[in-house]
Amino acid sequence: MNERNWWQKMFDQKYLDTYLGNLTPERTNEETDFIVKAAQLTQSDEILDLACGHGRHSIELAERGFAHVTGLDYSKVFIDKAVEDAMQAGVNVRFLRGDMKELPFDGEFDAVLLLFTAFGYFDDETNKSVLEQINKSLKPGGRFFIDVVSGEAVIKRFEREGVADPETGLPKIPRQVEMSGHLTDETEWFDKDKQVIHSHREWQDGGEKKEYDYYLHVYTMSQYKQMLEEAGFTIDGTWGDTQGNPYDSNNTSHRTIILARKVRGK
Repeated sequence: MNERNWWQKMFDQKYLDTYLGNLTPERTNEETDFIVKAAQLTQSDEILDLACGHGRHSIELAERGFAHVTGLDYSKVFIDKAVEDAMQAGVNVRFLRGDMKELPFDGEFDAVLLLFTAFGYFDDETNKSVLEQINKSLKPGGRFFIDVVSGEAVIKRFEREGVADPETGLPKIPRQVEMSGHLTDETEWFDKDKQVIHSHREWQDGGEKKEYDYYLHVYTMSQYKQMLEEAGFTIDGTWGDTQGNPYDSNNTSHRTIILARKVRGK
């Protein structure tokens, strides 16, 4: 897979296996506490959990009494697991397989959630069009809540830790990380001009080598504000983490979290 279409096949079982152990019920519960408060969710809201993955936030919301939750993801593996987990939890969530670039909704939702850095998979123009698709999916005055890695923090991290890669000329950060019981070799490269991270991860699982590549366009808070305004939103709130701390313009925040409201569009 190349940088343009990497996302079509990457989010499979092997990807999920590297994260499931880290996504504990306690973590999901704490994140959902913050999401409900910050996104101003009410139990009468029609809610879209966009790029919902295996549905952990959708299911948690349903367990809390939010009766109108839809989860959409491109990955069949993720959606199949979400459906199974919802059945086991005894909750009703509408899970759909779909593409965030072509959302099949028109003014249906009071709130759209885009969590766990599920934005930035495409080129700049396509990323902007995703925001337009989200706008189209919302009712007038609907809320859009996005939680992504901080672009400022990424830039600072590579300035601080990056070493020059003689092959690409880009700064890279090699490291080993523990992910769901797997010791994973990870190398990240950062193209500052394009604001794109390329991550390569590989690990051994029962003697079998597994690996994948991941590409992500990262944006600064000022860039998000401009893109959201162009897509028909106004900003109602910003945070720097899921503990509710304010966003720090001095780049110590690791997350960019924004609550936006639809002010124009269909």
